[in-house]
Amino acid sequence: MAGEVLRSNPVTPLPAASAILVREDPFEVLMLRRHEKSSFVPNAWVFPGGIGEESDGELGDGTFVDMMRVTAVRETFEETGVWLGAPLADSDRKRRALLAGQIAFRDLVAEAPIDLSQLVWTSRWITPAGIPKRFDTYFFLAVVSRDAVATAEQNEIVEVTWIHPSDALAKHKARDMQMVFPTLRNLEAITGFASAAGLLDGRRGAVIEAVEPVLVNEKPTLR
Repeated sequence: MAGEVLRSNPVTPLPAASAILVREDPFEVLMLRRHEKSSFVPNAWVFPGGIGEESDGELGDGTFVDMMRVTAVRETFEETGVWLGAPLADSDRKRRALLAGQIAFRDLVAEAPIDLSQLVWTSRWITPAGIPKRFDTYFFLAVVSRDAVATAEQNEIVEVTWIHPSDALAKHKARDMQMVFPTLRNLEAITGFASAAGLLDGRRGAVIEAVEPVLVNEKPTLR
């Protein structure tokens, strides 16, 4: 097959963040299914995450990576109800209020502080040029307890599941779980670990380089 690199008017990627939540006994990762009518990767299984907001920069240590950590925590809470900080009283009600725009995320953090250092930066993926919606996504690993309850917010996210990374990859291969390339690569990167703690220890302090795949239009070669 001969390949031709697709070219189009440039679209600036939006900053985004995603949380790869893992737990132990057994080792599992949290995955979410997007609504079939979503404008971006409909019906795909993904990690919690979304686009950064300007207010996310009000928290953390002032660095861009820490801002992305805040985005990952906020999006995780909005999409799954899992709070990655100190115990948050009446979290279900506050989650609904946050989604409705009735409270600010910074107020929740003031009530139940978050240790952002617990989110370990593990990869960075940029959507290829040529796609109308592009994201510059920072992926973070975080460990949660087995009693953490995740529920879909039933708008963008319609289903959640805890699953071993290798089982998720097998389901994708069998076409039972649709996933995009960055999700697959992040799953492959954590499959060989036996424990969540070992995974985070192994990735903490890693040098992260941005990965930006290139879209190629395959054309049949004349024979």
